[in-house]
Formats: sequence, structure tokens, C-alpha cells
Amino acid sequence: MKLVLFCDYGLDDAAATYDALSHANADGYEEVHLVAVAGNVPAAVSLVNAKKLVAHCDFARPTVYIVDTTDEKQPAEYLKDIHGNDGMGDLFPIKEPRNARVVKFSDWLARFSGEYDFLSLGPMTLVPALLKKARPRRFIFMGGNIAEIPNFRGYEFNHALNRSAFSECAKFVHVAVTMDTCRHPLFNIQQKEIAGEDIPHRIVRRSRELTFRSGEVGCYVWDDVAVKALRHPEWFETEVRTDQDGNELIVAKYIYGKEYLEILED
Repeated sequence: MKLVLFCDYGLDDAAATYDALSHANADGYEEVHLVAVAGNVPAAVSLVNAKKLVAHCDFARPTVYIVDTTDEKQPAEYLKDIHGNDGMGDLFPIKEPRNARVVKFSDWLARFSGEYDFLSLGPMTLVPALLKKARPRRFIFMGGNIAEIPNFRGYEFNHALNRSAFSECAKFVHVAVTMDTCRHPLFNIQQKEIAGEDIPHRIVRRSRELTFRSGEVGCYVWDDVAVKALRHPEWFETEVRTDQDGNELIVAKYIYGKEYLEILED
């Protein structure tokens, strides 16, 4: 069984990836594929950040593939106020990962096969290519909004960067972790003190710090909520909702009742 993550490596992607990787062996995955896409940062920066993050994961994990998408045309921003100058909070020095293979997206896609679970945590530009090649066992994406005030050009950020790809992906069986899912009061850590010097706490603390610079109202570790939805589906209910583009989304609704920092400790 494989786990595939498409991440546009900002801080919340880093938190999500660390969470998924640290539990991958226990969750039964034999391989983890990290596809470094453009979005929060350009694809080249996303690739560097994926390598840095994996290099600093000092725990046993399955075989890791890092997928380079720099040859693929993708829309991107460079949200330094939100994600730091290097796109990942300026937390990690450059370091090459050991025991991780880097492969070009076109080669990876051509050879990809087998059963897999799929987390899409960035813009959907390259997602349809994988969904058309092989259907996942579970497909969870972070993106979209129903009732929450949009955060980018009238849409949720991942949706805004490629609306047509988002709509195409929404036609596949999925669970959507939308802005509505993530902006739960229990997930807001902006007024919380965050102790701990391990990597998850450092990432979350830096996310909080940068919200005061960027002027964001609230601090939510968006993409890590999608990992929670994959790993703990019992923490969520789902309901079918229609967004402003007419996409029918199966939206996750958090029901577990613990605050984000509590489930981070878990």
C-alpha cells in the first residue's frame, strides 16, 4: 500500500507531511510518495523544501520518493509573509535527504501503479493526471469553501489557483477538507502558547508567529487537518454541500471535540 501526498511546501504542508511520515509504518504504508507541486511557493522551492523536511525526519519510515514537478507548467505564488522567506518558515537548513529517491513527475506518473491512499494538499493542477491513471482507495483534499469568507481572489487558495482542475477533481469520490472544516474554533491556535522543541511544535509555533506579521485572523494548520481526516475518519462526519462554482463536495465536519494542540500531542 502506498501513500501519496501532493504538497506545495509551505508550513502547513510541512506539518502534514511530518505527521503522515511519522505514522506511515504504523498505518501500514510500504511507500510514501511526496509530490512537490507549485502553489504557496514555485515548484523549484517546493522541491527544495520537500528534501529539507525529509532530511530532518529522524525516525524510521517506509521508502520515500520525492517527485520533482519543475518541468510541469503550474500556477504559483510566493507567500513569504505567510510561510517565511524560504517558503517553509525559515526553520530548516538545506540538507540532502538520505534513503529518499528523487524522480521527475513524468517518469513517476508513467511508472505509478498499485493500491494507494491520496492526500492533495495544494492546487489541483497535476492531480487529474494521477486520478485518471489509477483510482485511489481514499482521496482526501484540502481545498474549497462553502460558507467561510474566501482567503484568495474570492476563493480558497488551492481552489483559486486552478478552478478548472479543482472542479475536475471534485467529480471523483473524495472527502473535502475545506476552509469550513479547518476554521473550527478548536483548531484556532493564534492565542495559544506553544511549547515544545520537536519539529511539529516548531512548525506550528512558526505558523502562529507569522500570522501576526501577515495580519491573518486566526491561525489554522490547514493541511494537517486533512492528515487527521485520513488517519482518524471517526473524528469527522461528512455532508454533501455545493460550492459557488456548483461543485458538489463531500465536506468533512470535525466532531471529535479536542483542541488542535491536544490532537497534535496525540
